[in-house]
Amino acid sequence: MNEKPAFLKTHIWSMVLIVLVLAMGVEILLLVQENRKLRSALTARRGPFKILNPEERVPSLLGIDQNGEEVKLEYPSTQQTVLLWFSAACPSCEHNVEYWKEIYQRRGSPELRFFGVTTAGGEKTEELAEKFDFEFPVLIVSDYSLLDQYKVEVIPQTMLIDKNGVVRKVWPGPLSENYKMEIEEMITSSSGS
Repeated sequence: MNEKPAFLKTHIWSMVLIVLVLAMGVEILLLVQENRKLRSALTARRGPFKILNPEERVPSLLGIDQNGEEVKLEYPSTQQTVLLWFSAACPSCEHNVEYWKEIYQRRGSPELRFFGVTTAGGEKTEELAEKFDFEFPVLIVSDYSLLDQYKVEVIPQTMLIDKNGVVRKVWPGPLSENYKMEIEEMITSSSGS
């Protein structure tokens, strides 16, 4: 009689082991399949990133500024708008900020308004505002669909928008010397018109 229970114990443990091995085999197959999907997504050719094109209209933009005040950018407006999209974790943004501050000091006028735009939380944006000493409002937008509507796939990004909410020009990425000259020309020509 003692032989039967020992045999049953061995048989039960064998069955448990077989079930575990089968479960692990299924899990491995699922992981291999997921790995293939990820590899294919990473190696897939991606076209150029999307940005707004000149003559496209932008939607209103609602955000909280660095002082906690709600700000809504609506069009038509009495001013053209420069939107400066940036992120707290973006080294290129830091390089652009100095230029944006300089342009704001030299070119800020009743015809031109400047806004920094970020999706960072309030505390991060306050730290950035202190670090960079922004003189223009920085909006914190919590509606991430605005990134899609404004086609912000690259950070930093600078946009010049006319009084009717129509894009005049978008400068994606770090501001090169050519971008800076183009910005100066466009801002100068728009403030003279």
